[in-house]
Amino acid sequence: MKRVSSRQLVELVETLSPRERQVVQTVGLFKLVTGSQLGRLFFLNIARAASRGRAVRREITSLAERHVLYPLPRRIGGVRAGSAGQVVALGPIGKRLLAYWQGEGFVRVRAVHEPGSLFARHTLAIAEQYVRLVEAERAGDVELLRFDTEPDCWRAGAAATLKPDAFVRLGVGEFEQRSFLEVDLGSEGRGALARKARAYVAYYQSGQEQDSTGVFPRVVWITTNAARVRTITEVCASLPAEFWQLFVVGTPERAIELLRGEAP
Repeated sequence: MKRVSSRQLVELVETLSPRERQVVQTVGLFKLVTGSQLGRLFFLNIARAASRGRAVRREITSLAERHVLYPLPRRIGGVRAGSAGQVVALGPIGKRLLAYWQGEGFVRVRAVHEPGSLFARHTLAIAEQYVRLVEAERAGDVELLRFDTEPDCWRAGAAATLKPDAFVRLGVGEFEQRSFLEVDLGSEGRGALARKARAYVAYYQSGQEQDSTGVFPRVVWITTNAARVRTITEVCASLPAEFWQLFVVGTPERAIELLRGEAP
């Protein structure tokens, strides 16, 4: 890629459509997203799935040619996934644009590297929770007030930094529901799960979140299947009973319900 001057970057900013800017900002927020997720977020004006897929593919190609996006070589869902399974990250120009929009100027950025498989799956699973919340908001089920990703969702505790996958604020009727979101793909053993649960307990006991906001968010653990739900539930149940109320565990189809605060 040839060197791009600050003047050229400013000119590029001025040529981006509002939708292209939203796409770039969303990819920057999650680090990785799929073509399907972009279609569900930004191409709802195209009713037919095939036409929507072509529109997404054209947008990705256009931004990739300008080094704003970087399509990963592999796809999610196999060789027939098409644009829906294409995974994209920010390209070098996209990273510089995002820094510029965040008030950091046109900084130098590192070269793009393809992430590992487990990181990609986990990152896309977090992005999927966001997309489903946006869809739930469109359906009138919730009001999505905030969705912070790493590192903005992290909390500096007295002993260590608490690192949830996301922090979610939802408006549900007249109430507001706050959650720390943990997306589990079944790769961590009981020891790692227990350490994570104890970290939430320690942060709860510190009172920092309650002093700052008045409430402690519920920890919503979204995992892969019923067997894994039982495993995480057992880990949480091994804590003193007074802390059980901090946690709730379920599979993706229950995520909206859990984040709305409807499940015990």
